[in-house]
Amino acid sequence: MSGGIVIIGASHAGVQVATSLRDFGYEGIITLINGEAAYPYQRPPLSKAFLYGGADVESLSFRSPTYYADKSIDIVNDTWVTAIDRTDKKVTVKRRGSDSGITEYHFDHLVIATGALAKPLSVPGGDLPNVICIRSIEDALRLKEAFLSSKSVVVAGAGFIGLEVASTLVKLGIKSTVIVRGERLLSRLFPPVMSDFLIKKHEASGSNFLFNSQIVKIEKDQGSSVIVHLDDGQVLHADAVVVGIGTTVSDELARSIGLICNDGIVVDESCVTSDPSISACGDCSIWKLSGKGTASRIESVQTAVDQAKTIAARLTGAVLPERVAPWFWSDQLDLKLQMVGTELEYDDLICRGEIASNKFSLLYFQGGNLVRVDSINSAADHIAARKLVSKNAKISKELAKQPSIKLKDFL
Repeated sequence: MSGGIVIIGASHAGVQVATSLRDFGYEGIITLINGEAAYPYQRPPLSKAFLYGGADVESLSFRSPTYYADKSIDIVNDTWVTAIDRTDKKVTVKRRGSDSGITEYHFDHLVIATGALAKPLSVPGGDLPNVICIRSIEDALRLKEAFLSSKSVVVAGAGFIGLEVASTLVKLGIKSTVIVRGERLLSRLFPPVMSDFLIKKHEASGSNFLFNSQIVKIEKDQGSSVIVHLDDGQVLHADAVVVGIGTTVSDELARSIGLICNDGIVVDESCVTSDPSISACGDCSIWKLSGKGTASRIESVQTAVDQAKTIAARLTGAVLPERVAPWFWSDQLDLKLQMVGTELEYDDLICRGEIASNKFSLLYFQGGNLVRVDSINSAADHIAARKLVSKNAKISKELAKQPSIKLKDFL
């Protein structure tokens, strides 16, 4: 029985597989299994524009509901996969809250795009109602509701999610205290110069940071507020706690059927798993970046989209897309932070622009090759850097420092 292509997961990666299959001329059955009730939507704005009120639910949608019907993409919302049968090539699903039994979908090829889950705060009281992770629309709506009556909020974690939430709280006039496990901001992601710049900006805006600290217990206080206990004995009172301490990969289904996993589903350069009938892409997958000898799991919208297009091209015989360096972005306060590349092993680091002006770029070099660029409010540098870093370009460091020279001039 032919079932076409079944895609598990309907975030950036899963939706892109479906749309690219149609773009590349695939005419078979496409079944897109979505674990949420809402039609597929963008997640990055949840901790940015949506949380503050600059975007509504409708504006987050990838496509209108009619798009899927027009493209003959069978989207199955609010449904979870409970089992995968590799021998008979079928998946078993169950609709959330349904008592009507299970449904099976046969496939010729299966794509797993299950993403990652927000890591919960595993301490006593971490499951209280106003201790909230942010990964879905439901989470963001709960936060928006909590913020309406909040005067003080504790943010657990100072990654991009935590810093974006802290920025939103500043805009809303809510006092925030950010709990940082390490001794500086984003120490695994940035050199000290960027960490220092960001902490100065956030502290100047009114956010309070506690470094080398961890939450060990949360207790109910009067009304809906909570008491947050830290490992150094400090006690904080807050109306809500926002948790942004990382993610856990959703590879349980893959592991349950014996696919090779290593903190993610291991795939080759064309996103095939250890079973040639199954592909994986997005945050749940681990693959080798272009030019790198080791595989890694990259939580990047651009990487998810590129992987999805790679799968669709392979399945339809289209030309595989060119591999490019991963890029990321984060909106914090009045800063647009944009990154290209992940490399933190460098032998030279130069700065374009003036850090004090809030408009500059950090250029990372290895042996004369440009391997990464971090830009603050410098969109033109970022756009050029996508191509330069993807090509490991050799450029003049002295010329790159000059404001009269544009990075695109090196292309």
